[in-house]
Amino acid sequence: MCERRGQTPATVRDWQAIPPVPAVAFKHMELRCGPAERTFVSSGTTQGPQQRSQHMLPDLRLYHAAATAGLKEFLFPDVPSMPILSLVPAVADTPTSSLAQMVAWATETFGAAGSATFATAERFDFTAFRDALSSREPVCIMTTTGALVRFLDRCRDAGWCFRLPHGSRLMDTGGAKGTSQGAPRMLSRNGLLQAVWNTFAIPGYFVVNEYGMSELSSQYYDNVIRDRYHGRGTHRAKATPHWLRTRLLDPATLHDVRPGEPGLLCHVDLANAGTALAVLTEDIGRAVRDGFDILGRAAGAEARGCSLALADFEG
Repeated sequence: MCERRGQTPATVRDWQAIPPVPAVAFKHMELRCGPAERTFVSSGTTQGPQQRSQHMLPDLRLYHAAATAGLKEFLFPDVPSMPILSLVPAVADTPTSSLAQMVAWATETFGAAGSATFATAERFDFTAFRDALSSREPVCIMTTTGALVRFLDRCRDAGWCFRLPHGSRLMDTGGAKGTSQGAPRMLSRNGLLQAVWNTFAIPGYFVVNEYGMSELSSQYYDNVIRDRYHGRGTHRAKATPHWLRTRLLDPATLHDVRPGEPGLLCHVDLANAGTALAVLTEDIGRAVRDGFDILGRAAGAEARGCSLALADFEG
């Protein structure tokens, strides 16, 4: 695709000129520069498991370095370690999950004594998770948004309530996706932050939403813990580590939109050195003062723009 456009390492002089690969291309072909040391697979698709994206990483070391550096900057800038309580299945249960691998690295690097996982690929152990929340020291909860909403509902129904020590924090990711246990109810972001405060006594400035994709080797995080640690007032937004950039593209032309306008998110991730640096997503976002906000998934004309990008990629 790059050669067809005349855009190669010999001619490209600006990162914004790198032709983006549509994320859907990872469902149809192997995008890698060598034999895969590890393959990560997207969590699901309406087209069935055989049409999941496959990210084939030739070397896991760069992914490891990017994941731990991002976690340090956005989730643990103020502490070397703390107990990590996870509602994400262990990597041994879900070896193709990039999220499970990231949480495993987080636990290895930042997890103190008492760290534990309370989920398998089939079920959550909410009773054991509840008991672990009696900790007298700050803890970090790492969870999918769907699992968190299920636990909040269990707390509401059972009358459970916790007052976690100051400095405790929560990272959620993935939105309210369905699993084999059924889809959870939907909560707005503000509603979720309020429920987390009511249930755990974790204030909103210690609640971070992570945005990642199986097709990327880096993650985005809400900027609230990082900016509070550095003494900066901030608007909650998705922030980028310094080796990651985001463009917002018009779905019809794939040109950059004007400031403030919504567009397809296109990520340029240097940690994807062994696969595809520039990845065009089906997510719609808008640039804001401190990063970008995610508005939802492409639909209608926007989705057709993604399909046109795939057709152009396949030539």
